[in-house]
Amino acid sequence: MKMREVRYGMPYMGSKSKLARWIIDQLPRGEVLIEPFAGGCALTHAALTSGKWQRVVASDITESALEFAAAIGGKYADEKRWISREDFARLKSEEWYVRTVWSFGSNLDNYIYSVEVEPWKKALHYARVYGDRSLLREFGIEGDGSRADVVRNEAAYKERYLRWYCSEHYRAECHRYGIDPSRLNELIAAKRHEVEEDKETLRQYLLTALRASGLTQAEVQRRLGNQMANHYFGRSQWQFPTEDQYNQMREFMPLAMPYMEVIGLQRLWQSLQSLQSLQSLQSLQSLQRTERLRELAKLAPLIAGGRLSCRRCDYRSVEVPDDAVVYCDIPYRGTHGYGIEFDHEAFYDWAREHWHQCYVSEFSMPPDFVRLGALRRQQVMGTGNKGTCVEGLWVHRRLADLIKRGKAPGHQPRLFYD
Repeated sequence: MKMREVRYGMPYMGSKSKLARWIIDQLPRGEVLIEPFAGGCALTHAALTSGKWQRVVASDITESALEFAAAIGGKYADEKRWISREDFARLKSEEWYVRTVWSFGSNLDNYIYSVEVEPWKKALHYARVYGDRSLLREFGIEGDGSRADVVRNEAAYKERYLRWYCSEHYRAECHRYGIDPSRLNELIAAKRHEVEEDKETLRQYLLTALRASGLTQAEVQRRLGNQMANHYFGRSQWQFPTEDQYNQMREFMPLAMPYMEVIGLQRLWQSLQSLQSLQSLQSLQSLQRTERLRELAKLAPLIAGGRLSCRRCDYRSVEVPDDAVVYCDIPYRGTHGYGIEFDHEAFYDWAREHWHQCYVSEFSMPPDFVRLGALRRQQVMGTGNKGTCVEGLWVHRRLADLIKRGKAPGHQPRLFYD
């Protein structure tokens, strides 16, 4: 029987939930563990259940550590709201729950569901949370909206939802391009391969204009102020420019046709095709994330007697006793989306001051730091690394020397190969 994966901490971009147990195993025992870059508090959660430390201190420059403590206290026990795209735009600056649970990849900025999928997710939410199946019936679905029901009838429900969405949202577009709405499903199937051919035609259209302009891809990037040239002109991860970027390119490249004339119909076909191939219609990530917050209330008995302290502050404001173990999950170099500018050089100096107790997660560090352990894993969004990448747990070389000689408390002697 397959064991259920333990989910540590809260929904959070860059969460260490899957790595938390591995990291805990690498760290030495002690009186207190301090996590000054707590983020989603995955490691704090794992540390509390591990029994390796008497106390755990979690802090973050955002409010996340405080929200972790609030979730343990039951703040989200009765959370049932459906948050629409409009609600998200209105509330994300005010409510941590909204901008975290209801954002794509918990990136705090973009709404969790695409425009095409949002009505379906709302209908499922209403059916499961409120017992209201009226929105499902609008799609011609009489089921109860339960996970088992949707999984059992997914193909039929997908087809009904597709027809509803097309009739509601694409009738005007179909008229614009002379498409009979009653033949949408037939047209989608017929255009599946043509869309792929259209991609290459559009790529060649851009390449021809690039060659005629006499510019290099690098020069185009500088003029556009982005790093997207390979996506516009190369086959790997190809995509067409946005309307603003296309119009910018028209100023220095011979792109004769207006944007909508080039991309309009192809966009329609792609959108319809993506609807037909929707995966896991039954998945409701928002409910799964909310349930994850509710589950944190189970930690309440573990934090009796002051075992957990949570603060909102800069890492340099955290008091670090001499016998503490300090784990730092800093913003990785090259990442984006955390909403803050991080001074890596200042952090390296701080870590050197605490060299005998500081452990850092990163892909690379200055030469006076050594990897204590490493994991090869798939690329994390925003790291800038492609394919698999090696994430390391780093210590200062002075601590590494003590570990080698068996002089570091809580560590077995070991060799380092970095």
